[in-house]
Amino acid sequence: MDSLSELVRLLSPSGTVDLHCRVAGAWSAHNAQAPAGHMPYHVILDGRANVTIGKDVLPVSAGDVLLFPRGAAHTLASAQRTRRSGPPRGTASQRFNGVVTEITVPGADAPLDILCGTFVLGGGAGILLRALPEMLCVPTAGPSSGEAGHDAGWLRGLIGMMHAEAETPRPGGAAIIADLSTALFTVLLRTLISRGTVTRGVLALLADTRMAKAVDAVVGAPERPWTIESLAQSANVSRATLARRFTQLGGITPLELVTTLRMERAARLLQQDNLSAAAVAERCGYASQAAFGRAFSGQFGVGPGAYRRQQRSLRTTMRDAV
Repeated sequence: MDSLSELVRLLSPSGTVDLHCRVAGAWSAHNAQAPAGHMPYHVILDGRANVTIGKDVLPVSAGDVLLFPRGAAHTLASAQRTRRSGPPRGTASQRFNGVVTEITVPGADAPLDILCGTFVLGGGAGILLRALPEMLCVPTAGPSSGEAGHDAGWLRGLIGMMHAEAETPRPGGAAIIADLSTALFTVLLRTLISRGTVTRGVLALLADTRMAKAVDAVVGAPERPWTIESLAQSANVSRATLARRFTQLGGITPLELVTTLRMERAARLLQQDNLSAAAVAERCGYASQAAFGRAFSGQFGVGPGAYRRQQRSLRTTMRDAV
């Protein structure tokens, strides 16, 4: 399995499309800070808008996909040059069409047509989101030739299907949109890597030909007794180069990546009641159960046994709620 597929599996993303909005005139909409593990996104289907995050203002237009890796608060507003700001004029209408909530606000200016949703990520989100900017914009308009163009074509196709399912609800529409949005997440990550858009974090390491070899090696077998020297050999670089590039690009040391991937594997294995903590430790590359326990507690704040009990209790609670 390639590194991106394994990292996506680690994140266990699930996607939702919550709103389909068509708003015109002078308007603004604030989005509060999202909970941990929630990555809001907006797909601009038609029209133009301005997005403000902190002191930065970015104009966006049809075909742009906005991602907020750590759920940062942000404001979307009309791109029209009008004196009035704040709530839009006209009588707003809102209805749930069986798949998404539709919000329509009339106005004299060209409307913004936008899908708003959220990617909900699993426990491994930290390693992927570390060092990413607060906001990413992925344009999908443009030619369809070359690798980047191919991914842009895929994105346009996915967005088109999501738009169709949201606009004309049919049986199974909610499930289809959920699956399409999860696929959208993966293609967005692949596009960011192929375009070299992200300059920091694990995605930046994957975009670097030599460092990607080291990441591939760890992702493929995190249980191996990796050292700086063996990882440098897998990337065909010196130990100093490996350490320097990991710090510069990834904001993480090579052995921190090893430990993080081991611990995420351990967390998944501990949810299987048929495996003892000792067996999990061995599968994750630890000869000593005590060393495994210390590493696990450092990552999750609780020991392997307590984590397993927490997960078992959570599954029971969710089952009883159904």
